Amino acid sequence: MRRFDPARMLSTGMILLMVLTVWAMFHVWTRHMVTELGYALCEEQALKEQLASENKALRIEISTLKSSKRLELIAQEQLGLRAAKPEQVVYLWLDE
Repeated sequence: MRRFDPARMLSTGMILLMVLTVWAMFHVWTRHMVTELGYALCEEQALKEQLASENKALRIEISTLKSSKRLELIAQEQLGLRAAKPEQVVYLWLDE
């Protein structure tokens, strides 16, 4: 028969307690990381939506600035250009 050894029981109990503590700390750390990553993901999604909205607004502005009516108006008013008269137009024909 084995004798009851309090020192051995104490060391076994301490080892089990340390393993349990390490596991609990790891579990808490992983839960914390999941929460932090969730917040970071929400921030990145909000930034993505904001950038997409800005991109859409800039594309609309580009199409407005490239409008042929606007360019014609600038050419006439600011640069003093007028539409070409028929006798000023030169046609080039390519022989293939």
